[in-house]
Amino acid sequence: MSEFYPSIYTLPQVHLSSNGQPSDTFIEQSETERIISQLLLTRPPPALQAITPLEITNSGENGEGEKKDDTLQVELTKLRTQEHATFLGKWFFSLPAGVISLDASRPWLMFWVVHSLDLLGVILPQPFRDRSVATLLKFLHPQGGFGGGPVNTHLPQLLPTYASICSLAIVGGPGEDGGWSAVAEARQKIYEFFMRCKQPDGSFVVCEGGEVDVRGTYCLLVVACLLDLLTPELLHNVDRFISSCQTYEGGFSCSAYPFSSTSPSSDSMDKSNPIIRAPMAEAHGGYTSCSLNSSFLLRSIVPPTGAPSLDENFPSPIDVESAIRWSVLMQGEAIEAGGFKGRSNKLVDGCYSWWVGGGFSVLEELARREAGVERSLPILFNNVALQEYILVAAQNESGAGGGLRDKPGKRPDAYHTCNNLSGLSIAQHHMIHSSTRLTELRETFDSSKGLPAIRPVSSDGGWKSEEERQSVRREVWASILAWDEEGEENVVGGKQNRVNATAPVINILLSRVKPFINYFYQQE
Repeated sequence: MSEFYPSIYTLPQVHLSSNGQPSDTFIEQSETERIISQLLLTRPPPALQAITPLEITNSGENGEGEKKDDTLQVELTKLRTQEHATFLGKWFFSLPAGVISLDASRPWLMFWVVHSLDLLGVILPQPFRDRSVATLLKFLHPQGGFGGGPVNTHLPQLLPTYASICSLAIVGGPGEDGGWSAVAEARQKIYEFFMRCKQPDGSFVVCEGGEVDVRGTYCLLVVACLLDLLTPELLHNVDRFISSCQTYEGGFSCSAYPFSSTSPSSDSMDKSNPIIRAPMAEAHGGYTSCSLNSSFLLRSIVPPTGAPSLDENFPSPIDVESAIRWSVLMQGEAIEAGGFKGRSNKLVDGCYSWWVGGGFSVLEELARREAGVERSLPILFNNVALQEYILVAAQNESGAGGGLRDKPGKRPDAYHTCNNLSGLSIAQHHMIHSSTRLTELRETFDSSKGLPAIRPVSSDGGWKSEEERQSVRREVWASILAWDEEGEENVVGGKQNRVNATAPVINILLSRVKPFINYFYQQE
């Protein structure tokens, strides 16, 4: 169990009050509470510590005056790894008809499956890996970026570019048919695609002619950091856009509208020189996760010696304390099985096990830096309750075909399976950004090695000196690899429920990140 946090089975189940104002959403909340509370009565917890001794033993004397011990055999809820592996395997070659709506998300289907299997410790046979690589490379567009499907029918888009790159990090390799060399050859084209998506206010459209979305910014930054694509022109104003998406609640919205010094009554507003930005929607778990991770990556760019090519105050700050408050309040009560919600006054959903739960590693590190302390901070969410939600409420019933789901009553799918397992990983492994490890990595970086430098689109869009470019490369590479696990694993229910450790920010295994980024930075 946990040094800090209790099991949901030991906490009181308190129903949400309507405050005399019943509504449709309140009715949905009440129904969800009813279903989960009934589930907790019928399904045992993952760990014996959640059950009091009176519930599991019945000691006394038999008729002959001898002591008897009628210890009840409690069948604990466990992670059904084999069932989930079988469920995921079906998504490789045979998809249900309803999945046709995800035709433009084929790289995501690949990522959800291969990352889930990685978390479960299931090793893919080499023929499956080879076929996966060949499929992903069909999504690589000749003008840069990856599409949601084959390039003869799909345009490149930022989100499937992230999913494709991360999938290739998992199933690919440096060999001739491993896919990494094909991506290396496409680096300049990918960069030019990114620049075509860039807007003057620092935001990015998700594709040419598409909408602005902070999720696209996150996907772009992850890929740019992993493939060594960063330039000042790519980064210009991105930090300001991210910070402007933070709402009064503390979480982040999908975008922010830029206003300029031009009079609002003017027919044309100069959006290239915005002075005020307003968040365009309410705070949301997915947008908050992408914004926090983006903010962390931007803070990983500037080396201790500074980066003269970037703005003096780069990166723009975010309100970390407010973001922590919002994130903590998104965790549900015991009657909601301790899962996370994606928005205020909404229902718990297993996908937010990652989208909200996965953000705490970054929040803890940002809070540590602001406090100016060397030691890591305690875990900021109830990691026991989250594991119980995933194992008890989000896991499909035994024998029902495997897979994880949104909540009881919903069908399992690859998306929820992946994000539940990613959240389970974060709850079991306390990942910290090690300053000691960061220093060691900086010292081992070899600036004489690397792939060809990216050519900026504009004449003044590059780094002011080669020395500055190399110092930024070193800082980004070292920062991404500096995540480490602190202390012992906290696996509720024992090793049978353990999943592998995923890397914060990027969300692939740490063991996958290192060889992949080393290939593109040419480090050893």
